[in-house]
Amino acid sequence: MSKKGLVGFGILFLVIVAAITAPWISPFDPNAQDIINSLAAPLAEGSEGGIHLLGTDRLGQDVMSRIIYGTRVSLTVAFGAVGVSALIGIPLGLAAGFMNRTIESLVLVATDIVLSIPFILLALVLMSVLGASLTNLIIAFAVVRWAQFARVTYSLSLELREKEYVLSCKAAGISLPRTLAVHVLPNMVGPLMVVATLELAYAILMESGLSFLGLGAPPETPSWGGMLQEGRNELDTAWWLTAAPGIAIMATAIGYNFVGDWIRDRLDPRLQGVLR
Repeated sequence: MSKKGLVGFGILFLVIVAAITAPWISPFDPNAQDIINSLAAPLAEGSEGGIHLLGTDRLGQDVMSRIIYGTRVSLTVAFGAVGVSALIGIPLGLAAGFMNRTIESLVLVATDIVLSIPFILLALVLMSVLGASLTNLIIAFAVVRWAQFARVTYSLSLELREKEYVLSCKAAGISLPRTLAVHVLPNMVGPLMVVATLELAYAILMESGLSFLGLGAPPETPSWGGMLQEGRNELDTAWWLTAAPGIAIMATAIGYNFVGDWIRDRLDPRLQGVLR
């Protein structure tokens, strides 16, 4: 495995472990307030014992604990949003590639419309209408990002539908759903996995951006974007409020991208000679 792949999987492993074990590894309750230690610097001692390794925010909440619990929000939104996007986009892409011209035209027009609208603008409008919640955040992402999966699936379909095994299935009278499930989709897994990993990174950034604007996770839910929003007015006096979640967002997005690059390199036969 390449160094980038190892780094990417290492980062994602740490994030997933942190999300699963958050109640046991967090040094403090993420929502517990300690006003006496408001804006305490990193390594400050808590009023009831313990060390605030990454300091505290204005309410005296432990930053490290909120970073750890924030992994749950980021992973929930990322995997939920990308999963729903794939469930919408892949079937539509297959329909456009293997069914009649009318369906193909309708799907392509729909994808062009979605892709022509600035992503963040459409997400902002949807979240403003739906309201701030994790469920609505997943819905908003799926509504604006399904077109990525549909486009890639459609492009792959144009190539695969001319393959001999697909034409043989058609000549043998095998139903289209069975042909797609058994012979077509397995040959799309590699490229679609690359798209999914890149979309996971995009979802992390989107959740953070919308939470920063107050349109993501509810205020009482620890999230990296919300922490950035809370700390933006304290940059001069409490730099750790934005540095900690900013590093977490950057590292996680890089981890997803590195994993996506590794998957692409391993599955693209044109790169195998270079890798060797």
